[in-house]
Amino acid sequence: MKRSLWLLLLFAMAVLCGAAPALFAQEKQLPAQPRRYKPRSAVFPLKNAKALLPQIMTQSASGSTVPLWSYSLVSPFDNKSYSGQMVGRSPLFHGQRTTTVKTYLVPVILTFADTGIVFDPTTNDACLGNSVLSTVQNSPIFQTTDYIMNGVDVGSAQYIDAFQRANFWTNVSVAGNSYHTVLGLTTLPAVKVTVPVANGQTNLGIFCGFFGNMDINWWDNYVQTTLIPSLASKGVGPTNLPLFLFDSVVEYLNGDPNQCCVFGYHNSYTPNGVLQTYSISNFDTTATFGGDIGTLSHEVGEWMDDPLTTNPTPAWGNTGQVSGCQNNLEVGDPLSGTLFPSVTMNNFTYNPQELAFFSWFYRQAPSIGAGGAYSNNSTFTSGAATCP
Repeated sequence: MKRSLWLLLLFAMAVLCGAAPALFAQEKQLPAQPRRYKPRSAVFPLKNAKALLPQIMTQSASGSTVPLWSYSLVSPFDNKSYSGQMVGRSPLFHGQRTTTVKTYLVPVILTFADTGIVFDPTTNDACLGNSVLSTVQNSPIFQTTDYIMNGVDVGSAQYIDAFQRANFWTNVSVAGNSYHTVLGLTTLPAVKVTVPVANGQTNLGIFCGFFGNMDINWWDNYVQTTLIPSLASKGVGPTNLPLFLFDSVVEYLNGDPNQCCVFGYHNSYTPNGVLQTYSISNFDTTATFGGDIGTLSHEVGEWMDDPLTTNPTPAWGNTGQVSGCQNNLEVGDPLSGTLFPSVTMNNFTYNPQELAFFSWFYRQAPSIGAGGAYSNNSTFTSGAATCP
C-alpha cells in the first residue's frame, strides 16, 4: 500500500515537473509560492573562541588558515567597545588590496533511506530545467557583474564582494576598484551520503518534486568527522572554504523534524588546532521555501563578516528571521526573506538576499555604507532599533 502511494505521488510529480522546462524556456525563474515553513536560525559559535583567538590570528598571518582581519570600535549606541574578525584584508588599511579565498564547491548527493529518493545537484532537476550545480556555478556568487547599491555604482564584482565593498564604502571608494574579497571557485566531484531513517525524512514539495529534511546535528557531526577529512586529498583544508551544496534538502533542529527549517549555515572548528571554516547551502527547486541563491548569499555573506560566529554587537532583533534579540554580526539574519533586486546572467534570473551593513549593527551615524544606507538595498535607513 505504502509503495503504491509513493509510486502514485512520484508519477503525479513527474507529470507536473515534465512540463517545467517549457515553463522555464528563455529566462528561468522559479515562481513565488506561499511558504509553509518558517526559516530558522542556526548559529554555531566557535568553542573557546576567546582563548583560541590569538592562535587563530597567528595562523592567519602565517597563511595556515583563511586570511582574517580584525576590527575594533566604540559603538555610539552604548559607548561600549566591540571587536571582531572578518575574512579578507582590512578595508581601513589595505584599501587597494584584492584577496582571493580558494572555494571548493562540493555537490552532495543525498539518498534518504526512508523512501530511497535521491537529491542530486549534479543532474538535471526536472523542476528547475537544469542542474542545481551548473546554475550555482554560473550565479552571481561566483561570476561578476556591475552592481548599483543604494544608488551607488560599487563596481564589477561577485555579489558578496560587491556587498563588502558597499559595506565599507566610505573607506574603499577612495581606492577606486582596488579593494576586493574574491571567491576562487574550484568544483569537486560529488560526494554521496545516505541519510538514515532516524535522521531524515522525505516530504512532498509545494510546487514540484520532493524535499529532504534532516537532523542538523547528525549532519554537522558527519561534516566535521568524516566529510572534510575525506576531502583533504582533494585540497580541502584550513586555507580554503569548502561549500557544500544541496538540491532541495533542509535541516531541522534539536532532533525534532517539526523544528524545520534551516536552509543553510556556516560554521568553524579547529581540527588539529588549526581553524577550519565551512558552509552549507540548500538550493530549493520545489518552491516550498522560495528563492534560489538567497540562502547561498546569506551564508557566504555571514561567513565573510562573522567567520567564527562570535563577533559581538549591541543587541538587535525582531526583524528578518529573528524573534527576540540577538547580539552577533550575522549580516543575513536581519533581512531573511528580503531579496536584493534580481540579477540576470547566463539565461537565469537570480535572487540574492539583501544583507545588513556593519553600521546597522553598531548604530554608526552617518553610515559608512554605500549611499549612507544601512543595508545594500536601502531597506534599512537607520541603525538597528533597541532590543528589547
